[in-house]
Amino acid sequence: MAQLTPTGYKLKNQNDWFEQEQNLYLSIDAQWMLDPSTPDGLKIAHDAEIFSALDETLYRAWASKDPAKAVGIDLDAISSITGSFRKPGTPSNVDVTFTGVAGSPILAESIIESADTGYRWVVDQTFTVGPGGTVIVPVRSQLIGPIQAEPNTITKMVTTIAGVSKVTNANPATPGTEPEKDSSLRIRRRLAVGKPGNNQVDSLYGILSGTPGVRRVKVYENPTGSAAYEADLNPHSLPAHSVTILVDGGIVADVAMAIYLKKNPGVLLNGDGTPVQEWVTSPTIATHEQLITFGRPLYVDIAVVVDIKDDGTLPDDLETQIKDAVLAFAAGESPSGDDGFKTTGFDIGESVPISTMYTPINQVIGRYGNSYVTSLTLDGAAANKAIAYNELSRWLDANITVTTS
Repeated sequence: MAQLTPTGYKLKNQNDWFEQEQNLYLSIDAQWMLDPSTPDGLKIAHDAEIFSALDETLYRAWASKDPAKAVGIDLDAISSITGSFRKPGTPSNVDVTFTGVAGSPILAESIIESADTGYRWVVDQTFTVGPGGTVIVPVRSQLIGPIQAEPNTITKMVTTIAGVSKVTNANPATPGTEPEKDSSLRIRRRLAVGKPGNNQVDSLYGILSGTPGVRRVKVYENPTGSAAYEADLNPHSLPAHSVTILVDGGIVADVAMAIYLKKNPGVLLNGDGTPVQEWVTSPTIATHEQLITFGRPLYVDIAVVVDIKDDGTLPDDLETQIKDAVLAFAAGESPSGDDGFKTTGFDIGESVPISTMYTPINQVIGRYGNSYVTSLTLDGAAANKAIAYNELSRWLDANITVTTS
């Protein structure tokens, strides 16, 4: 059987088992016919398959106690100890503009629809049409995952809204995410260790990353008494004694409550990126209300243009395959499907090195012949794409162009 040694679990594969049993037979009779076409040879092959499968089962049982090795439901069980649960995926988000009679209410859970794709979108919170006859309302996709919506395509009202005559989206939707992978859950489990604590940056990361619909979180702190630039303590020239929280995804009310429960008392909450303010009522003291301020990152749409030398083996759906691979890579899906390079995708404030973008493209064309990339640009330049501390790169299907030559 496999062995548990001081350096770890030593697994024996099917070939090892076959060779071991074959040697046992030959030690009895060196002339024994063990060709796979013989009954004895078939029995050895069958035994090797069973023993190796048993070894792998025992390995999984051993690894299930280590969050760095556990997978699937075993990792779910370990993560639940610290209150971390695998995210079922997050919806896409976009701001839409409703036009109508001033004072008309737009109720939470109202449904609108894309005229292009038929995908439906749900209003997050109740809003009222403003004095000017319009109001901007955040909505989320009814389905989870990277649901795409180009500008001016969400134009149909499924729910009848009295006093409202028109709806549209001026900007593209920010794509959601697929159900959480093991590699991402491991990272979030480590963050969640700080979740039970109070008044710590770590606890803010922990509670916000576990808030439904939240995709990415960044917390910046200026512990100094000055807004002046300091390379180590205040590199972004934030206000004195402040905390800047940037959150991608999630319903405003849920995000604000999570911040309220974990923020430092008396510390200035700085609204950066696209500032958001929300009044929160204490869940334990009904008379205590507080205005919570945080920010949404400024989204930077990344235009990818790639030209590929086709040796004649590339498939007809190459463009679709490469688009899917680039979007998955940017979202944090490892090309191998396991833990590895860019496990969490591109984070808030993280620039995009052009060299990394060859990875998902080569992942696709590497399956076929000897085709190769002849040129690759990000936003029209063969150079890294700089992202500011309060920005987040946004990757859309429509912004990826694939040509062959």
